[in-house]
Amino acid sequence: MCKAFPNFCQLIKKEKMLNYSIATYNDAEESENRIHSDEMATRFGFRGALVAGVVIFGHAVYLPIRAHGLDWLSDNMAEIRFLKPAYDGETLDITLEDHRSGTDTKCINPEGVLLTTMTSEKGAAEPDPVHDLLPADKPVVREHIDWDNLILNKPAPAYLWRAHNKSNRDLAEQLRDDLDIYQGPEACVHPFWMLRQCNSAFSRSFILPAWIHVGSKINFHQPLMVGQDIEVRMTPISKWKRKGHQFTTLAIGFLVGGELFVEVEHTSIFKIAPPL
Repeated sequence: MCKAFPNFCQLIKKEKMLNYSIATYNDAEESENRIHSDEMATRFGFRGALVAGVVIFGHAVYLPIRAHGLDWLSDNMAEIRFLKPAYDGETLDITLEDHRSGTDTKCINPEGVLLTTMTSEKGAAEPDPVHDLLPADKPVVREHIDWDNLILNKPAPAYLWRAHNKSNRDLAEQLRDDLDIYQGPEACVHPFWMLRQCNSAFSRSFILPAWIHVGSKINFHQPLMVGQDIEVRMTPISKWKRKGHQFTTLAIGFLVGGELFVEVEHTSIFKIAPPL
């Protein structure tokens, strides 16, 4: 086929590999998480304030959703890993490669360093039973996070989140994301906003002076839509220490009418090792 129709083969290769470039930005400079400030980030050995992982995720989902639409947000599993930090104003090169069972997305900085990988595979896993645990029935009481008060398999109080159409459009515009599925009264909630809610679920329960989001596994059962009343549940499911850092993974469920639409395993360094 390729020998007889070389142009046809080039077209197939082009369609399977997509790419774009975008200047990223720090949207969290004033947030409670001071790793997004120059002062704190340089104290830990970074060259400046870190761009939030959820912003990089917002850039990374552009190509797979452009290629596959709502299908990518339905019955699909995705995992994003943040290998190196991005900094405000950097122009990132993002590529998507389609394969038979899913997609591979990479994000590379101007120096050619691989910052982020995101893989997806069609077919959502069975829901994690941790989401069946009843959320705490007491009001949120925020504590300064430490190893001892991060109690595994203890659900936090749930909360309701409604994504309004205008806010959804505004967030898409901040990301320079022009896809039609985020427009109109029946728009899909931008996945960036969903993953940012995972950060909110964490910080609702704990005071986190400086922490780093290092990756997320996302089980998409159905896409979240604007106007829905979405219940957000959070339960810490693991914690460990490595190279002086303290890590945790949170299980976060997004439910609509009691049905689980999306579940996320959200992993962070909640206590950063001091620089050597």
